[in-house]
Amino acid sequence: MHKILVVDDHEHIISFVRPALEREGYHVFTAGDGPTALHVWRTEHPALILLDIEIPDPNGLAVCREIRAADDRTPVIFMTVRNSISDLEFGFTMGADDYISKPFDVRELMARVKARLPRPLQEYGGYLQIDTLGHNVRINKDNGWQIVDLTPKEFDLLNYLVTNAGRPISRTTLLAAVFDIPEDRTIETKTLEKHIWSLRQKLERDPKTPVLIINVRGIGYKFAV
Repeated sequence: MHKILVVDDHEHIISFVRPALEREGYHVFTAGDGPTALHVWRTEHPALILLDIEIPDPNGLAVCREIRAADDRTPVIFMTVRNSISDLEFGFTMGADDYISKPFDVRELMARVKARLPRPLQEYGGYLQIDTLGHNVRINKDNGWQIVDLTPKEFDLLNYLVTNAGRPISRTTLLAAVFDIPEDRTIETKTLEKHIWSLRQKLERDPKTPVLIINVRGIGYKFAV
């Protein structure tokens, strides 16, 4: 059972985030300020931290900075009403792994949590293996399992899709979660399409007729189990 620390000074956030996480089987700890958050982090060693930026001193940015200064790579997802590019870029500079803007849908939060939690080796259909701890991907070809050379962003994109297997994920969500491009930022980019194309070239038996990573018209993409 993964331990998750939720840090927010608004009780209404805790009141719906905590039950949602517990329904998924996670062991949840909560904190309403920076000192308490750091104490729980040191004593309970959570597998993931959901961290509000605007908590009482030290704020979420300072808490994240202290965690990273201790050479701790526990995944940190910021929960924030801040959505300016400079604020978010600064947050990632402090060591955040992801962010979600308030107000948020709890289903999106669960998707981001699952994508960031460490998981053991997963195998799909006897064809694809994903080792999230070792950052390795293998496919089963005629002569056995072969490691696929993926870039870090390709791995993150595949991992996010696989974590949410069967569920359509919008392009804006993928750009925000994997490429750190905020959902409210209007930008013409082919970044996502290029990475999807590259993953299909490396993973699909026939990239022109993909069966693993498929388009969902009007939404985005999904990983088909």
